[in-house]
Amino acid sequence: MSRELSIGVDHRHADCAVVTVTGDIDRNSSELLRETIEQLVSGYRPRIVVDAGGITFCDSTGLRVLLSGARLTSEAGGWLRLAGVSDVLKRLLQVTDLFSWFPVDPDVATSLDHATRRDLQSPG
Repeated sequence: MSRELSIGVDHRHADCAVVTVTGDIDRNSSELLRETIEQLVSGYRPRIVVDAGGITFCDSTGLRVLLSGARLTSEAGGWLRLAGVSDVLKRLLQVTDLFSWFPVDPDVATSLDHATRRDLQSPG
């Protein structure tokens, strides 16, 4: 049984947006996630933490959206981090050998802490 995709965006965190994803990411629902990421980047919010703990299913279409989101944020001078990755998504990332391609944190707080530490580091 498919679980409807739900996406929430929290803008209260410094220069980052936290995107909470709950439900199934598949060919029928992945457009919502893609649009969310694109809207954030076009609105000058290219630093995105995806709270992925509520993802119950992800197919290749959903994986493609995450990969293109990482590319899009990087091209805009930002990044996309995954936080609290569900077992379902973790297995998919491992099977496709993409787990090490994404910055993955155990939870949103750790992702936000990482973002803050990066901001405080001097360039170079």
